[in-house]
Amino acid sequence: MQTYLPWLDLLRFVACVMVIVNHVGPYERAETIGHNGVGLFFSISGYLIGSILMNTRGKPQWMARFYANRFLRIYPALLMALAFFGILLWAGFSKRPGTWEMFRDNLPYYLTFTAQLSPNAGDPFGIVWTLCVEEYFYLLLPIAFWLFGPRGTAIGLVLLIVLTAEPRFHILPGTTEFGTWFLAPVNLLSGAVLATLRPPPRDGFPWVGVLGLVAVTANASTEYFHPFGPVMGVVTTLTVWSFAVTRLDVPQALKPMVMAGKWSYGIYLLHLPVCSASLRVCRELGLESGGPVLFFTAAAVLATVWTSALAGIMYRLVEKPILASRPWVNDRPWLRTIVATMQVSLIPIGLVYWWATGGGR
Repeated sequence: MQTYLPWLDLLRFVACVMVIVNHVGPYERAETIGHNGVGLFFSISGYLIGSILMNTRGKPQWMARFYANRFLRIYPALLMALAFFGILLWAGFSKRPGTWEMFRDNLPYYLTFTAQLSPNAGDPFGIVWTLCVEEYFYLLLPIAFWLFGPRGTAIGLVLLIVLTAEPRFHILPGTTEFGTWFLAPVNLLSGAVLATLRPPPRDGFPWVGVLGLVAVTANASTEYFHPFGPVMGVVTTLTVWSFAVTRLDVPQALKPMVMAGKWSYGIYLLHLPVCSASLRVCRELGLESGGPVLFFTAAAVLATVWTSALAGIMYRLVEKPILASRPWVNDRPWLRTIVATMQVSLIPIGLVYWWATGGGR
């Protein structure tokens, strides 16, 4: 992005907290809370990736630069998180029998963003499914921009949204319950459409965004609308629009959340084992005797603090140096080509692996 958008980092942190609450659970609507948080992530990603393409399209080697930058942004941190998670499982951190073996067997799917093709949908690192969805998006959206331009791409995305809203297409063929919105979330698509409109900056407080967050929270507690469907897709995208275009400074009291929002990718990747550890700590402290609300709230707060700290360390040691290397990589055509090729090859390699191991038969 040409301009830093701190309000979106604040929104990222809110989404992270919702996902952590999901995996600390078991609140009655824990999974729905997590899915609504992921819906926010999808709208943010759609808007930011669409904006990047709007800003770079037509420049020399713009597609290769985009793919190379995406690889450097996503993959090194993913490798570190998989190593962290795998070491914990190998050392016996999980009490569920066979967890390490499932992780080991699914590693090729994790590494190629094809976890949804694994026999058990990517368990135990199941959160990678959202990265898989975004990776398909990163792969295809630049091609759409190249073929059809921003306006044609926006029209195509709107048509896809309308198509997935048709009740006959809610469930993927060959499945009994896997909805199309889990493969093509409206939040992600509508976020990209928003980017093609180039919304101008606005003065004043982002009231639309605040009301959008209230609506997301209300939906998380009721599950009245599908978190990745048209209604919530519009709500989360309007929320992103309001926060993205405001020129108002973030209040000082919220600056720590903005800082943590910069580490949101690491928080998302690292939070699963930290949630488990936080539950154990709260149990050892005897907080269960205070009732489920106190117990699970304390665990969620502890998990948020610990995961944010770990993600901050990973950001400084891994993500930030890699991000700083992107100009150096892009200034070397041979290296940029290698990195971009690695990015666009991941999903095809995963599909070949899936077919070679009997998944397509």
